[in-house]
Amino acid sequence: MRPLLLAASAAIVFAVNAAGLFAGITIVLPHLIYLPIVLAAYWFPRRGIVFSLALGLGYLAMALPFAGGEPGVIVSALSRAAVFVAVGAVVSFLTLRLREQEERYRGIFNNSEAATFLIAPDETGPRIEEANYMGTALLGSRERDLVGEPVTRFFEDPGAWEEVRARVFRDDAIYGYETSLRRTDGAAVRVLVSGGRLPDGRVILTLVDITARKNAEDALREANTRLNMLGRLTRNDLMAAVSGLLGRIGGGMQQFRDPVVRRYLDDLCEDARLVQRRAEITRDYQDLGLRPPAWQPLQEVVRGAASQLPLHEVSVRAWVERVEVFADPMLEKVFSNLIENAVRHGKTVSQVVVTYQLRDDGLAVYVEDDGVGIPEAGKEEIFAYGIGGGGGLGLFLVREILSITGMTIRETGMPGEGARFVIHVPPDGYRIV
Repeated sequence: MRPLLLAASAAIVFAVNAAGLFAGITIVLPHLIYLPIVLAAYWFPRRGIVFSLALGLGYLAMALPFAGGEPGVIVSALSRAAVFVAVGAVVSFLTLRLREQEERYRGIFNNSEAATFLIAPDETGPRIEEANYMGTALLGSRERDLVGEPVTRFFEDPGAWEEVRARVFRDDAIYGYETSLRRTDGAAVRVLVSGGRLPDGRVILTLVDITARKNAEDALREANTRLNMLGRLTRNDLMAAVSGLLGRIGGGMQQFRDPVVRRYLDDLCEDARLVQRRAEITRDYQDLGLRPPAWQPLQEVVRGAASQLPLHEVSVRAWVERVEVFADPMLEKVFSNLIENAVRHGKTVSQVVVTYQLRDDGLAVYVEDDGVGIPEAGKEEIFAYGIGGGGGLGLFLVREILSITGMTIRETGMPGEGARFVIHVPPDGYRIV
C-alpha cells in the first residue's frame, strides 16, 4: 500500500501545484511537496534521496516553463528543488540511524539471556506490553498470552512490585532486587530483578532466574547445618569423655604416690587438657562458613571484638571509619583473636591500633601493637595448625576465616618493636561508604 499512497500523494501534490501555477500561485503550494518527500524518506530511507531528487526535478520541469525568463522566479524554483532534495536526504539519514538503533536494541532485547519485559502503565495497573523469548520461558507461557497481562499477577508478593516500581521511579533504575515470581503453572521462581524507567513512563525489566542457585545454596546450608549439629554432638561426647578421663586421672593422683606413676599421670592430664582446649576452640568456630558472607563495617567489628575481651589496661584504637569489607560473619573472631594474642603474648603491650591503607592491589588493614614482637623464624609458623599458646588454633582459624572471601594475612612487624599483622583485601572485597 505504501507505494500506492506515495504515488497518489505525489500525483495530488503535483496536480495542486499545476493548478496553482496556472492561477499564478508560486509561493505556498510548493510546500505540499514536502509531504510525499517525508513519507518516502521515512518509509523507504534507502531510496528517499532518489525519490526527493525525482520530485525536485519534476517540480522544476513543471515550474520553469511558467518562469517567463525572470531570474528571480528561476532562482526561487531551483532553491526549492534543492531544499526538497536536502530534506529528503536528512530525513533518510535520520531514519536509517533510527532503524539501526532500533534493530540493535531489538536484537539485544530478543537475544538476551535474561528474561526481558516492557511494562506499560495502564488505568487498571501496569501491564506487560512485550516479552522476549526468555521472558516467556521464565513464566511458562507464550508472548501473545502475556501481552496485556497485569505484571502484578506474576509477583508472589504483591508488595514486591510496588517496591520495584517505587525504586525505579525514585532512582530511575533498580539492580539486583531478589524476589519470587509465580509461573502460569503455579510453580515458584526465584529471580534477580533489574530495571529502568523510559522517558515515556514505561519500565523495562530484566529478570535472571536464580532458582537453581538458591536451591543449591539452601541444600548446602542444610548440609552445613547437619554437619554442624553432628560436630556439636561429637564435641559434647568428647568433652564428656575427657571430663571423665580427667576425673579418673585425678583419682589416680590421690591413690598413687610413686613419683614415676605421678609423672606419667601428669603427662596424661596435660594431654587430656589439650584435647579439652581444642574442643572448646571448635565450639567457638562451629559456625564457620555456615552463613553467607556479607558487607561489614570494620570500625564496628573491631569495637565489638574489643568489648568482649579482658584487655588489662591495654587500649584498642581503630581508625577504619567508613570502611566495609565483604567477609564471613565470623570476622569479629579474627580481630578478637588478634587483639587477644597481642594482650596475652605481647608482654609489654600497652596499645593495639587498627588502621588501613588503599593500595593498587586492594586494601591493606593493619593490626599493630607495641609489644615484644614475633621472631623472624616464627612469622609464618604462627599460622600453622596446632601452633599457639596452650595448644590454641586461633591464628590458623583466623587465616581460614579470611580465606573464605579471598583475604590473606601475614605478620610483618620488627622483633622487639611489636607485632604487625597485615590483612590484604582484594579490590572487590572492600568499599568506602
